[in-house]
Amino acid sequence: MASPVQIVLNPNNFSEDRDKPGGGGPKTDFFLDDDIGFVAHRQNVLQQLADVTASLQRQAPAFGPVGFVKVILRRKAWAKSHRPLHALFSERRTRLVGNLDLGELIVEATPQALAEIAGEVGRAEDHTQKRFNERTRKIEAVPTPRRSETGAIERLELYGAGDRRQFDLDQAVVWLSNPKTGGQYEVELFEIPPVPANYDIAGFRRQLFESFTAGLQQIGTGLDVHALPRRTGGEQPTYAVRLEQSAQPPIVRMLPSVGERGRDIAPFDPNRDRHARLVKFLESHPLVKKIELPGIVIRSDGVVRTRPQTATIQQRDRAKAWPRVGVIDGGISDAALGDWVVGRWDPLAAQDMDPGHGTFIGGILVAGSALNGPQTSTDADGVELYDIAVYPNSDTAFATYYRDLTGFLDEVENAVAEAKAQHGVRVFNFSMNVQVLVSAGHYSKVASRLDHIADTHDVLIFISAGNLNPNAGRPEWPATPDLALQLMAASQNDGIQVPAESARNIAVGALNPAGLGAHSVDHAPARYSRRGPGLRALVKPDFAFVGGSGSPTLPAGHGLYSVAPNGSLADACGTSYAAPFVAKQAAILDAEIEGDVSRETLIALLAHHAQTPLPLSDKMLNVIARQLCGHGMTAPVASVLEGGDHQITLVFATRLEKDRQMNFRFSWPSCLVGAGDACRGSARLTLVSSPPLDQRFGAEFTRINVEAALQQEQISRDGEVSWKGQLKPLYLPPSGTEHPYEAERVEHGMKWSPVKTSGTTMPKGRGVSTNWRLVVSYLSRTDNDEMPEEGVPFTGILTISDPKKEQPVFQVMRQQLLQSVQIADIRTAARVVSRV
Repeated sequence: MASPVQIVLNPNNFSEDRDKPGGGGPKTDFFLDDDIGFVAHRQNVLQQLADVTASLQRQAPAFGPVGFVKVILRRKAWAKSHRPLHALFSERRTRLVGNLDLGELIVEATPQALAEIAGEVGRAEDHTQKRFNERTRKIEAVPTPRRSETGAIERLELYGAGDRRQFDLDQAVVWLSNPKTGGQYEVELFEIPPVPANYDIAGFRRQLFESFTAGLQQIGTGLDVHALPRRTGGEQPTYAVRLEQSAQPPIVRMLPSVGERGRDIAPFDPNRDRHARLVKFLESHPLVKKIELPGIVIRSDGVVRTRPQTATIQQRDRAKAWPRVGVIDGGISDAALGDWVVGRWDPLAAQDMDPGHGTFIGGILVAGSALNGPQTSTDADGVELYDIAVYPNSDTAFATYYRDLTGFLDEVENAVAEAKAQHGVRVFNFSMNVQVLVSAGHYSKVASRLDHIADTHDVLIFISAGNLNPNAGRPEWPATPDLALQLMAASQNDGIQVPAESARNIAVGALNPAGLGAHSVDHAPARYSRRGPGLRALVKPDFAFVGGSGSPTLPAGHGLYSVAPNGSLADACGTSYAAPFVAKQAAILDAEIEGDVSRETLIALLAHHAQTPLPLSDKMLNVIARQLCGHGMTAPVASVLEGGDHQITLVFATRLEKDRQMNFRFSWPSCLVGAGDACRGSARLTLVSSPPLDQRFGAEFTRINVEAALQQEQISRDGEVSWKGQLKPLYLPPSGTEHPYEAERVEHGMKWSPVKTSGTTMPKGRGVSTNWRLVVSYLSRTDNDEMPEEGVPFTGILTISDPKKEQPVFQVMRQQLLQSVQIADIRTAARVVSRV
């Protein structure tokens, strides 16, 4: 018997005041019983403070008495409660301005502030202090905040030139000569300089601002500096800095221009000496956070081979409501798929279009299951297409249409807005990447822009993870896990490409097709598919799907089929062609569920039912599997919306408001309760949220952590009631401790990730109570200040099942819930509830 997914219609009834976070317990002594080690460490910290202070004093005549300091924490001190921001780097002395990688803080400081901090460090006690805890009946360490925070520091460094620039100058000049870059450096500043009229209120920062603008003016003629658009307060202020072949005086505009008329752009100046002078100034100035080369957008092209057979594409029934997907690419061929195109955004002239890539993607959306068979996809075919033809066929043409990557993304956003407004398109395929690997500590401007587009227009964009160069691909996946580990250990420079680290959207990796023969392991990671996670707090790519084999053979070719622009059958491979399969599933879900389905619900449904492909299912490949396939290979939509009678799936779609939490209490299904009220069965929980994002904080760019816990009632001998979490993150490696360090929780347990999955199996029964609760709450990085007034939207999905598939869990638990909970089939719930 089928059991449709049930949505809880009254989740707000389970809202209550939030349990205040415990703050991580008492202060931690990171040098417990190692007093000699602490004294040596304290001396090192004092010396580092003295070195940084001396550096700030040396640069003060040029830039003023202010600079930026990296506070690098030891791995055990990554937790918010351990950070040295109270006794040492307090708000009174310094200003936290951002992060780099996890556990790397950047603070603004002056020599005077550092001297005060050194005084506090020097007063940290030499010896471990302990006392007897009456409650726990144990002797515990009780360090002062000075000793605890001093011990939390790994080292201190001045933020310097090596942090600001990571590229070679000669390579930069060559890179900027490509017209697709706009010929401009992208320079991030810690702060926007005020207009000169307001310098008098800048205080000790005045010289910092004046020296920056004056230094740019001294570069001389042919310099153009202008602010790039900031769409949220969480974006780092960024400026385009361009050297031109021009006799015009330098143009330095530090504030965004509104309604300014464009000027003719002079040719790029490749003079190396001028670039060296400019870069030397930028990398030495304290106000500069980062000097970057602009990305070049590329399609995640695989190899496409046209086959002689003609592909049969079903005709569109115009009386039927079909799912819709926008294809952001170089155009879709009218000859091949014109019947399915319901709208176009086509700024490109005919001679600048290259419809091969976009047509192949469109063919997968329209007829991917019919063309590739059930071994690849069983989802229903038929998707209406909105053709966003914005990617021209040459670098020169790109520069003609868009000055730079920002201009290209402006065009993409305009097209997305039109597709949504005029045709109701909410799902988009973006099989393109930027020729930059995702950094572990840097949330890119391109990913930030796509996230802004998703938020602003309430859409979901599916992004290719990126392909390895055919000459640099990995060998084919081996047959055994130990050989697979060796293969991945030897693989270099194979990380996902920008913007696959997008937090609001979905990145997709590629798997081999099934049935290609002994040389190709069915549904193993394709040899060209890049791996995550990029930013360590995320699961990226999110999913993987069949994208074609990177080792073609006759007669199957790459084993993935679609259509060429002339309508003939073609075979190809690439993460570009894995992404539309998953985009299609999201569009089908959006169409089959009545009303407006939240993006969080669409993502949660995909993640909740995804499964790790068999070649990656061995436990020793746990981390590798996440890096290559994320949450796994997505399941057919039919199985997502309906399960068997041995399970029940509940969906909670609502918002967490400030200082509130959701507490859903229920009884474990009686058919899975044994002697002594021990509860057996399996549980899987998926949580997807949209927390506020702040690019300035690097790897810590998610500012609110939404957490969910499935807890069972515990009753002590004294009759005290408490609750114990019974799920574990699916990616947390085996550990000897029940409470891993923050580092492990972030990297493997996905703390701070917008998408989390956890689960458990209890074959013999667990606990002595049938009372359970699902609690969804949150933690802010800054003592609740960053929780939006409108709250944070989230969707939680809980499945309880009988692993033996024998008990009627759906019917039993549904009857139990109906006594106090309003639930309904998710496909029709919009008739009675506003948020799905």
